[in-house]
Amino acid sequence: MKGRLAILLASVAVALASVALSAPEVGDTPPSYLGKDQFDQKIRLKELHGKVVIITFWASWCVPCRKEMPVLETLQQHAGRERVHVIGVNIEGRRAFSMMKRRLKDYTMSLIHDPKSRLAKQFGVNGIPHMVMIKKDGTVASIKRGYSEAMVPKVIDEVNTLMRSEHGVDPLVQTDRSAPQDKS
Repeated sequence: MKGRLAILLASVAVALASVALSAPEVGDTPPSYLGKDQFDQKIRLKELHGKVVIITFWASWCVPCRKEMPVLETLQQHAGRERVHVIGVNIEGRRAFSMMKRRLKDYTMSLIHDPKSRLAKQFGVNGIPHMVMIKKDGTVASIKRGYSEAMVPKVIDEVNTLMRSEHGVDPLVQTDRSAPQDKS
């Protein structure tokens, strides 16, 4: 009897843990704490309420990721931090991240290092690029998985729509897709 009770309790614990660890989907509230940025500042989504947030998981060896980063930086610069907060989560080792951080030193978007993919696992990242767009109320608006460079204009249009619907004003982001160049 005690053995069955222990198995039952263990099963319930596993089930609850799997629910708690499931990746956020559209409409869900994602985990708040993302990590520290390149300036050692803690990034918490709950502190970004009232802004559209874009989280992209990337690596330097990912060609679509490297093409996306300058576009997202341009979006960050044009829209401004008071309206949009772009966060790039790098999943590589410390050395690769340090090199990329130096290359992107002039970027205003936040860069977070996730070498053990803990954050990536919380967000259900199984491949990159992987992007999560969050509405100003803190819920997931959209998730993009494994997209190509050809999807970047659509992503920009979605962000513009989100900003327009979330802020009631025309977005500042231009659709000309001009972007600073990656210095790699």
